[in-house]
Amino acid sequence: MSSEEVRQLLKVCEDQAIIDQAKGRKTWVTRYVLVHLALHSGLRVSELAALNIGDLHLTGRETYLVVRSGKGGKRRDVYLDRGIVKHLKEYVAHKGKAWQEPVDGSAPLFMGRSGHFTETALHLSFRKAVEAAGLSRRYSIHAARHTYATILLAKTQNLRFVQKQLGHASLNMTALYADVLPEQNQDLANAMAE
Repeated sequence: MSSEEVRQLLKVCEDQAIIDQAKGRKTWVTRYVLVHLALHSGLRVSELAALNIGDLHLTGRETYLVVRSGKGGKRRDVYLDRGIVKHLKEYVAHKGKAWQEPVDGSAPLFMGRSGHFTETALHLSFRKAVEAAGLSRRYSIHAARHTYATILLAKTQNLRFVQKQLGHASLNMTALYADVLPEQNQDLANAMAE
């Protein structure tokens, strides 16, 4: 996704979440935090589905979440930006106060009827957000991981950091994920003239 498509997707989710929150509904409030977190953490859908509230470390100088069992059973810390940290804090507080859901450390972040949302439920929820934003149907929740890697690399120029955030064992795999943002193509081509 381009940076503009990311902004568009988040704006639609935020607008719908405001409506749902005013009406006491959970759907878009949860969908908005899911989409925001997917786009700002690069987590795999299995990692998103497995998150508990206790995996979030949202106070202090370093703000991160813990992936307890990533690909290959590996544990890793994923550092979070201020915007998603604020959103997660608000979401957890809202879950506890407005919805009377458990918010202790063992409670699922994305709670379904019988515990954690399934990966399929998260896939479908993300797809509904993409459709509501009028974006290409080819954008799946896994596309959020690629988008995160691409934007993070463009902003930090640090392939090792992107590798750690994504939990890749190989820099080669990270390089496959981190593409060029569409809006950068012309600037990169123009660099030849300088």
